Amino acid sequence: MARNFVESHIQDGALHTFKVEAGQVVKIGQLVEVSATGKVQVAGADSTKVIGVVYSGTVGVDGKNVGYDGDQNMVATVVVNKPFVYLEASGTFSAGDPLKAGANGTVVKLDTVAGDTAFELVAIALEDGVIGERARSILV
Repeated sequence: MARNFVESHIQDGALHTFKVEAGQVVKIGQLVEVSATGKVQVAGADSTKVIGVVYSGTVGVDGKNVGYDGDQNMVATVVVNKPFVYLEASGTFSAGDPLKAGANGTVVKLDTVAGDTAFELVAIALEDGVIGERARSILV
């Protein structure tokens, strides 16, 4: 039986489309993270922003060898097996920021410089967050 470069078993509802960050090229099978603009880019070593793996993208493009180019406004379909939710911010943060629990059921930016650890990571912001407002995020 033929198989693609990524799929073993992907749950219904796990495929989500994102624009690719300008200056970036993502390829099928690569781990991606959310950028500060809410787009995707190749994940770096030790990234706390990884949301999934590239599954496919802009129709008619060789996503395995050439990839999907943000400079050409291409999109990538990413396998994300975590729910997208709206979380209330008790501090400001940007799209792509890792988030941890804040006071009273809210979220704040995870700050490893201040001593926060990856064990505190609860979500990744998909859009900018403002105190008292809800921002779309991915639970991890």
